[in-house]
Amino acid sequence: MVKRIINSFIYTSFFAMLCNLIIEMIVRLLTGFDYSPVTPEYIAMFPSITVAYGVNMLLYGVIGIAFSGFMFVYEKEQIGFVIQSLLYAALTSFVWIPIVTFVWQLWRYKEALLCTIICFVITILIMIVVQYRTTKKSIEKLNEAFTAL
Repeated sequence: MVKRIINSFIYTSFFAMLCNLIIEMIVRLLTGFDYSPVTPEYIAMFPSITVAYGVNMLLYGVIGIAFSGFMFVYEKEQIGFVIQSLLYAALTSFVWIPIVTFVWQLWRYKEALLCTIICFVITILIMIVVQYRTTKKSIEKLNEAFTAL
């Protein structure tokens, strides 16, 4: 189990960083201007732009780890799916929101704040739908096993 968790953390962290890089490249190609995934104020907190981008990538990795790591909530079947989903949303928000607020300086950019809230809600909804489908398939398999008896 520990090996599975460590592997999940590593893969999720890498995947989150890779997604960030791909999105940045797509935005640069489509818009034709030098897009930066962080604000000038954020960059000013670091000795160089390279360090700022590096820390940014690591923080995105932490977000990915949080989304993956907190999936353990769905393994606690006795608390019910709705409570699991609410708990998952709360736990991930404790990690995701402070990091994004720091990186994007949301208190300075109101449009970014609105976009971030919308993206967070969409992300949580996607995770809930995926878990719902997984749970539904598990229940269907159990029902098939019971009817086979």
